Amino acid sequence: MSKPVPPEATPPATPAAHSPREALDTAIRAAYLANPVITGADGRQSIVLPREFSLQPIPDEARLPAIPAQRVTVDDRASLVTYANRFRDDRSLIVADFDALEIAAHLDWHPHNTHEDFLTSGAQKHSVTLKLRPSEEFARWDDMEGKFVPQAEFARFLEENSSDVGFPEAATMIEISRDFEATVGQSYKSSVRLDNGDRKLVFETDTKVQNGVTIPQKFTLSIPIYNGEQPDTLVALFRWRAMGGGVIALGFQWHRVEYQRRAHFAQIAASAAEDTGLPWIMGRKA
Repeated sequence: MSKPVPPEATPPATPAAHSPREALDTAIRAAYLANPVITGADGRQSIVLPREFSLQPIPDEARLPAIPAQRVTVDDRASLVTYANRFRDDRSLIVADFDALEIAAHLDWHPHNTHEDFLTSGAQKHSVTLKLRPSEEFARWDDMEGKFVPQAEFARFLEENSSDVGFPEAATMIEISRDFEATVGQSYKSSVRLDNGDRKLVFETDTKVQNGVTIPQKFTLSIPIYNGEQPDTLVALFRWRAMGGGVIALGFQWHRVEYQRRAHFAQIAASAAEDTGLPWIMGRKA
């Protein structure tokens, strides 16, 4: 009969081999412990704690809540109103900058002075801006304004754009342009001011035959100043200049159109404010 083996002589049991899954879990735990801070898609940070590796937010008393950050540019007044009405709140404000031809609704402006959060700063990250552009018709006439060009060139310009003219009517302006064309090659002799303020320019042919062209003192245009807006009635003053060799140059100048540009700009801003229920100011954001 063999003797019993003392307990201290019993060899220790061989530990079970780790499975591949256990090895992977150990590697993941080691990676978390090496870099426990995780930044989320919204910028918030969390830390992985050893207890079941659950995410716990890191307190940050100075962090502001998430806000929309978007700056949209639109091409017409209706789009400005639609966007502003969708995202406006009690902080929103419209700023109209005439120098930049921009009307912007700042949707996350500073709180109203009656609000409990008054004296806190708005994020100013969310806005919609209407960038006004001259209409095609206004740009075409404005490019010609102040220039003196040969009568044939001016006649062609009048005929091509006669549909923009309000008074005298388009047919009269075309007739005037054709009268100018008929005097090309003739020598300018004199001008006569008529009772109604119009001018009659007298030309003479080589055979001493005289022809007269009557030009109005002024004419009006019915064209929109800004793209997408309704037409305005603009006044243009006819101008002429005697050149050497019996030739004259023709042109026109705006009459108080700059006042109309500013007034129409303010009307667009006021209309947008009315349609959105937002206050508005004339100025610019620093």
